[in-house]
Amino acid sequence: MSLASLPSSEPDVAVSECRALYEQIWNTPSLTLELARSPLMQPASPSMTLEERTALTYKRAQALARAHNLSLKDVVEMTPAFWKLHMDMLTAMDGGAINLVSVQYNLFVGTVAPFAATHPELPAIIEKALRVDISSQFMLTELGHGLDARNLETTATLLPNGGFELHTPNPNAAKCMPPNTPRNGLPTIAVVVARLIVNGEDRGVRPFLVPMSDGAKMCTGITSKVFPLRPGANPIDHALTYFNHVQLPPSALLGSLEKPRNERDNFLSTIHRMGAGTLFLAGACIPLIKMAVYNASKFSYRRHILGPDGQPMPVINFRTQQLPILHAIARAHVLQAFLIYAGRQYCVEADSRVRHIFATTFKAVTIHHFKDSLRFINEGCGWQGYYDRNQILAASLEFNAVATAEGDVRVLAIRLASELLIGRYEVPSPKNPNSPVARHEAGLFAEARKTMKRFNNKHRSEAFNRAILPLCFPLVLAIGYRMALEAAEDIGIEPQLRALYEAGVLKEDAGWFAEKGGISREVQRDMEEQAADAVLPELPRLVEETGVEPYCYAPMTSQALWDGYLGEMETFSGDAVWKFEEAKAKL
Repeated sequence: MSLASLPSSEPDVAVSECRALYEQIWNTPSLTLELARSPLMQPASPSMTLEERTALTYKRAQALARAHNLSLKDVVEMTPAFWKLHMDMLTAMDGGAINLVSVQYNLFVGTVAPFAATHPELPAIIEKALRVDISSQFMLTELGHGLDARNLETTATLLPNGGFELHTPNPNAAKCMPPNTPRNGLPTIAVVVARLIVNGEDRGVRPFLVPMSDGAKMCTGITSKVFPLRPGANPIDHALTYFNHVQLPPSALLGSLEKPRNERDNFLSTIHRMGAGTLFLAGACIPLIKMAVYNASKFSYRRHILGPDGQPMPVINFRTQQLPILHAIARAHVLQAFLIYAGRQYCVEADSRVRHIFATTFKAVTIHHFKDSLRFINEGCGWQGYYDRNQILAASLEFNAVATAEGDVRVLAIRLASELLIGRYEVPSPKNPNSPVARHEAGLFAEARKTMKRFNNKHRSEAFNRAILPLCFPLVLAIGYRMALEAAEDIGIEPQLRALYEAGVLKEDAGWFAEKGGISREVQRDMEEQAADAVLPELPRLVEETGVEPYCYAPMTSQALWDGYLGEMETFSGDAVWKFEEAKAKL
């Protein structure tokens, strides 16, 4: 399916709508400025226990949710208010908080909302979920199945009284990852996706509403095995959850008892909010890139060495220090435009396959830029980058998990690229087919299709596995890079930032552009140099305009923060004397 059939006036409408969305999302005041300065958001004391730190993450999630005060309509219709929540700069202070709220709103509330009219208990539960008065989760993935969720094994068997018995038939059927312990201090409820069994017949998967704990202890028949703390992450009680013949009332079933006509369509309907999570949770990486740019640039202007003339000079003067920061600020601006474009297209497109294009390409590009930017930026901070108080390393460790949340990005890319290559649908055509990024995209498509012809286009074969699967992620990135630059031009991102972003794309696949694209490596270096020279004088302005300063507390960014950090450090002193002659005599 191609988008080329849209009315001729649609591009102008889309551009104007995207620009309006951009202003509303990125250029309006943050709703959490006051919260960022509150005691709740200050760095956690090292003396806090794991239980206390976990409870703190949930309290921050609650505060974030209440600051945005979304309605049910905001969540269901994915209004700009829903977008703005996911882009909140508070992510730079506690990524766990946005993770919890995003799952709660998108996967739980978004899944149960259509059933509120027929389940009288749901409106009150939804209201509590929106305020994070309860923890509400979505349990789909199982330990033994991963992304092969259509073959999940958890069963919900219809009982003679009309209720259901929820059961984990073997250890591999444990629900994997959703937070689920009394450690968070909140009553917990979940949508559990299980296989409906009626009179011995498997009627496909269904969502069930299941209470998990009362905030102090687990509900009868439910066992939670909590995972240890992930390195660098703010604590969330991710767990394995097991059900031992748990009795559920008839109202627990969200949906029909009837066997679906189409198992695949039924499954996709059950998990219909996963795509939105794929897109919007990935977008939460953008504030983190801004945070990394802010902290590293402030450090680079403050950190001095002796220059050739014997006078102190800031390390930002070195090109190797500049480039990671400059590329990252360009990426942040282009990604902001790409999110608006991809998000709008996702929300207006009816075909779930086409929505998959925008969610997957955005996630692939964003996660790739996030990981690449934070790694190189942090390396430029020297030993100060080793500590979580400087935020960059901690953010990198915490948000690495977003690559697998709501679908592993590489698996999503394999699915998308495979379906495009076999012609099930098409991506929107390039606005400028002769641009370097459009020619790169077309070139990678041509290479993959040429390779497929060698084995008669059989996509379910060992040859496809060996030859095409490794090409899928680069292909999806190429599509995303082209879309991102088109979106940046439509939105009106500054030309020098677009030029630097494009130079970074060429740098990633320098061999192809030199071999097939007619742009030598020397010319590529010149393009990067010129673009970097254009952006560098604007860097202080661009950094301040991010608005991330209130959310940054890295000691390396200012003398005042460094002095405060020193005051918190455990300090040792004394009056011991080591007499070397006596020590020598004892040897």
